[in-house]
Amino acid sequence: MKHYSLSPLHSDSDFKLPKYSDTYIFNCMMDFQKLAEYQIKLAQMMRDHHQFQNCLILCDRAMFSMAKAMYVHRNQIIPLYIRSMTDLFPLIHTDAEPNLDMVLFIGTVHYLVSGEDDVSKEPMKLGEVDKLLYKTDSILESLSQRIVADPSKRYPSIYKENPFNESLDLLSIIPGSF
Repeated sequence: MKHYSLSPLHSDSDFKLPKYSDTYIFNCMMDFQKLAEYQIKLAQMMRDHHQFQNCLILCDRAMFSMAKAMYVHRNQIIPLYIRSMTDLFPLIHTDAEPNLDMVLFIGTVHYLVSGEDDVSKEPMKLGEVDKLLYKTDSILESLSQRIVADPSKRYPSIYKENPFNESLDLLSIIPGSF
């Protein structure tokens, strides 16, 4: 005669997180980094088309994507859901790697994107957007250096070929043009 128990329907092993291989974790981390790269390049395109608010949003998303890459690297798990950037701040500013200025910049950009204040609705100037892109790019580079040992696989700066995002203005080269 079979003996039935009133034990839970699922064993503890049913609720354990799946084990991923190191290559799977690495690929996930690199995907988040690649996403950040695409987002900052798109932000640069938005800047070139004077879509400054979209540029701000994409810079925020790029930093969030790189922070997710740090999360995967540090915890060796793939996040199902991360509520907000503030959940990732402890990864950026640690005792071993104090980066309070980086956290303040990321937090400020995230706050401006959230639209909780009327300040975020004020029009931005081209110089401010250039500074935003440059600072975001340097943060992405810095965070990438923490998680990827191989320099060829790190985030490539958008300013390597063309510093300060100075677009070639053909009218300025042609004599007699405005």
